[in-house]
Amino acid sequence: MKQQKNKKTSLTLQCFHRLFIKYLNSNLANNVIDMKFNKNNFLQSFLKFTLFTLIISNSFAQNTGNAPGNAPTNAPVTPVNPATTPANPNAPAGRTQQAPNAPLPNRNRVTNPNDPNAIRNLTVNPADQLAMTREDSLRAIREEEEEQDVAKVTLRRRIFGYNLFNTIKFDPTPAINIATPSNYILGPNDQLIIDIYGYSQATYKSTISPDGYITLDRVGLVYLAGSTMEQAREKILNKLAKVYIGLLPYAGNPANTYLVVSLGNIRSIKVTITGEVIAPGTYTLSSLSTVLNALYVCGGPNELGTYRKIQVVRNNRVVSTLDLYEVLLKGFAKNNIILQDQDIVQVTPYVNRVAVQGNTKRNGLFELTENEKLQDAIAYAGGFNQYAYKHRLKVHRNTSRERKIIDVREADFPTFNVLSGDSIVTERLLERYENMVTIDGAIFRPGQYSLDSNPTLLELIKSAEGLRGEALTGRIAIVRTRDDMIIENISVNLDDIMKGKATDVPLKREDQITIPSIFDLTEPAYVRIQGAINNPEGEVGIELPFVRNLTVEDVLVKVGGLSESASLSRVEVVRRKRNVDPTSASAQISDTYEFNIRPDLSVEQPGTNFVLLPFDEIFIRKSPNYVKQAFVEVEGEVIFPDKYGIKSKDEKVSDIVKRAGGLTPYSYLEGATLIREIQLSDIEIEQRRKAITEIANSVKGNQTIEVEDVDATKKSSIGIDLRKILENPGSVEDMILQDGDIIRIPKRLETVRVQGEVLYPTTVKYFDRDNFMNYISKAGGFTKKSLKSKSYVLYANGSVDRTRRFLFVNIYPKVAPGSEIIIPQKTTTAVQQLAQVQNLFGTIAATMTTLIGIIGILQISK
Repeated sequence: MKQQKNKKTSLTLQCFHRLFIKYLNSNLANNVIDMKFNKNNFLQSFLKFTLFTLIISNSFAQNTGNAPGNAPTNAPVTPVNPATTPANPNAPAGRTQQAPNAPLPNRNRVTNPNDPNAIRNLTVNPADQLAMTREDSLRAIREEEEEQDVAKVTLRRRIFGYNLFNTIKFDPTPAINIATPSNYILGPNDQLIIDIYGYSQATYKSTISPDGYITLDRVGLVYLAGSTMEQAREKILNKLAKVYIGLLPYAGNPANTYLVVSLGNIRSIKVTITGEVIAPGTYTLSSLSTVLNALYVCGGPNELGTYRKIQVVRNNRVVSTLDLYEVLLKGFAKNNIILQDQDIVQVTPYVNRVAVQGNTKRNGLFELTENEKLQDAIAYAGGFNQYAYKHRLKVHRNTSRERKIIDVREADFPTFNVLSGDSIVTERLLERYENMVTIDGAIFRPGQYSLDSNPTLLELIKSAEGLRGEALTGRIAIVRTRDDMIIENISVNLDDIMKGKATDVPLKREDQITIPSIFDLTEPAYVRIQGAINNPEGEVGIELPFVRNLTVEDVLVKVGGLSESASLSRVEVVRRKRNVDPTSASAQISDTYEFNIRPDLSVEQPGTNFVLLPFDEIFIRKSPNYVKQAFVEVEGEVIFPDKYGIKSKDEKVSDIVKRAGGLTPYSYLEGATLIREIQLSDIEIEQRRKAITEIANSVKGNQTIEVEDVDATKKSSIGIDLRKILENPGSVEDMILQDGDIIRIPKRLETVRVQGEVLYPTTVKYFDRDNFMNYISKAGGFTKKSLKSKSYVLYANGSVDRTRRFLFVNIYPKVAPGSEIIIPQKTTTAVQQLAQVQNLFGTIAATMTTLIGIIGILQISK
C-alpha cells in the first residue's frame, strides 16, 4: 500500500514539474512577442513555484510515511484478543472478530506518541479491505440485476397484451355504482337494503354477520351466506310474509305489498394471485372484482406468464379459465367471472409463444394454443399490411442442434403447425409491376397502362387517346427487358401497322414505348430583337419563337413597338449564312439588311415584303440627337440649394454655383466636395470580391464574417479646390459635371477630430497656431501600438495627406479645419520587428562603414 502511495506522489510531482515547464515556455513566448522580457518577474515566479512544489511534496511525504530525512517504518496494528471477543457465527472464516464495544483500529497508528521523531504509517485494516471488496461485489451484483431488469422490461414490451396492464390511464377499481349482478354471491359484511312498499311500508338495513345471518325485527335470523340476490329475496320474502300479510296472495286476493332487496355497502374479499405475474401475493379487493381486476392490481402476467390460460381455483378445483386474447381482440371474455373470498388466480408459464415481425400490422410475441396454426398467428398480429409479400412466409425455427428456415406458401397457412420459439417473418413485396407497360412521347395521354387490357401496340395507343399531330410514325422505339435481363431496342414502323402492311406488335411486361415528335428532331428556331424598343429587356435582347412568314413589323408589334429614342432610319437585320466557303479567308459570314421605319411601324421597302428567316437578329439603333435630361444637386452653404438640370455638355462647377445664387457668408470653401457615382468595371468587381473572400477566409477559429456582395456602382468623394474654381472659372480645376453629381459645400468647420491609436480619441477646437503634434497631445498622445509613420489626415473635402519620413524624422501633414487625424495600429509580429531591427542595424553598420571609408580616404589624401 505504501509503494502505491509513493508512486502516486512521484506521479504528482512529475505533473507539477511539467506544468512549471509549460508555464516557463508560455511566459517566455509571451515576453518575446511583447518584446519586454522582465528578468525580475521571471525570478519571482520561479521562487514562488519552487516553494509551492516543496510544500506539496512534503505534504504527500507525510501522508505516505516518507517525510524527507526519515526512514519508512512499518507500525503494526494492535491485534484484538480473541479470548475476550465473542465469536460471530455469521462472520466469514479467517476474519478476526472484534468486540461490540471495542474502538475501531487506528489507521495512523503511532509507535511512540511521546517521540517527536516518530513517523506515522498509513495502513489499511483487513476488515475494512474486506468490506470494500464486499461493496464492490454488491455494486457489480446490482448492476447485473439492473441489466437483467432492463432486458425483462424490453421483452415484456414485445409481448402482445402487455400494454393492457402497463398503462397509467387504466383504473383497476371495479365499478360499484351499478345494478347488483344477478349472479352475485352474498357473504359476510355485505349490507342489504330491504324496502317494503305498497299497502305497508318499511325499510330494513342489515349487514350479514360472519356466521352468514342477518337479523330482522319481528322475524329473527335469516341465513343468506352463499346465496345469490334472487335466492336471498325469496328467503327474506318468505320470512317477512308472516309479518306483512300482503306480501303473498291470500284467500284469492292478489298481493298488495311488495319487496325489493338491493345491495348497500359491499364487502372486501381476499384473493391470492400466484404464478408468473409481476407482483404475486394476496390482495384485498372489492367483492364485485373480476379476474381482470385482479390481474390489473398485480400488474398482469410477466415475461413468462401465459395470456391464454389463466385459471381461477375455488375450493380446490378450477372453476374458470380466462383467455385474455378474447378481451384483447373481441373486447369481452365469457369466463371473466366475479371473484369470491379466498379464490386463487393461477397464471402458469406459457406453452407456445412465437415472434411475428415484418410487414404485419402488429409486431411482437404472440401466444398460441394447442390447435392453432400459422394463420391464427397472422390474425393475432392484425393481418398483413398493405406492403406485405403474402405469397410466401419465412419461419425461422430452433432445432435441437441449430436453427433452420422454412418457406411456407400461402395455401399452407391454415394447416402449418407453429412451434414455440418460431420466428415468422413477412417480407416486403417487390417494387415492380407484373403487368405494366409505359408509353410516352407524341401521345395525348402518356403514362403507365395495364398489359392485360392492352396486349398489343395499337390497343395501347387507342387507350392513350391516339397520336398527336406531330407524331413521327415512321419509326417508333420499344425498349424491352428480356428474360436474361438484357435490354434491347425494337424499332417499329407504326405507319405500316396502321395501314395494314405489317402485323400488330404484341407487348410484354415492362415494355417502354416512345413515339417521337418532329419537333424533337429539329433545333428550336427563333428571331432576336434588341435596341431602342419599348420593352425593359430591350437592352439585352428578346427572343421570339420563329414562325413562317414573320416580318419585321410583326416582331415590332409583339415586343411593344419602338421607344422614344429609336432612330427610324437605322433598322438593321443580320442573317446567318448557311453556305460559307471554308477555304476563303475573306468569305462573307452573314448578310445584313437595312430599312427605314415609318411612324406607323411599317417598313419602307420597295417591292415585296421582307420575310424573316430562322435565327435573324434585328437591331434598332438609338437616335444620335436624343439625349435624356441630366441633373446635378447642390447642397450646403449656397443661396438656393436644390437640384439643377445641366444645360450643356460642358457645364462646370462654377456655372452651377453661380446658378445656385452664390455662396453664403458661412461657407467653407476648403471643405467643398464633389460626390460622383462611379461604375465599376467587371475586372474591378472581381478584384474586390477576391480581396473580400481572402479576408473572410483568413479568420481563425469558429468566427464567421457576413460578407455582402460588391455593388457595381459606388459613390466616391472627389476633393475639389472651390476657392481656385471660383477665382478662375473655366480653369483646369473647374470640373465638367455629370448626371447625378452632388456638390456639397459645408459650413465653416472649427473642429479637428483625432481617432485611432491615441490614448483618448476626441474632437478638439481648431487653432491656426497648432500643428499635428499639438492635436495629438490634446488627445492624450500616442499609444504603444501607434504606427506613427503611417499617420494621415483626412480633410473636409475628401482629400488625404500622409506622413512623410526623412531619415529618422517623421514629417506630419498640415491640419486644416474639419480635418480628421487618423493614427493606425501596428500589426507587425515579433519576427517582423526583429527583421526591422536587423535591417536598421544593417543600415547603421553600412553607414558607419561608408563614413569610416571616407575618413580614411581623406586622411590618406592629406
